[in-house]
Amino acid sequence: MACDPIRSRAWRKLRDRVVIEEPYCRLRLAGCTITSETADHVIPRSVRPDLALVRSNLQDSCLSCNMRRGVKALGPEQVPRALAFFDT
Repeated sequence: MACDPIRSRAWRKLRDRVVIEEPYCRLRLAGCTITSETADHVIPRSVRPDLALVRSNLQDSCLSCNMRRGVKALGPEQVPRALAFFDT
């Protein structure tokens, strides 16, 4: 079984690079904190896992926007109940 690339040292290094290069959240969804804290996959890993560690597939985002976008990508029937506080 392959290791999830998001749990790797390579991911942490790439994520930190994105945050440094792009200090402001690009998504600007409701609840945005504006300050970049993480990297968001433009094409989700669930669609293209081969792009998980490709810099050109990443954009900066705050944690709130990244989580909200992830929930929207899942669809309402797949949203984990632990993330129900994002429901509006």
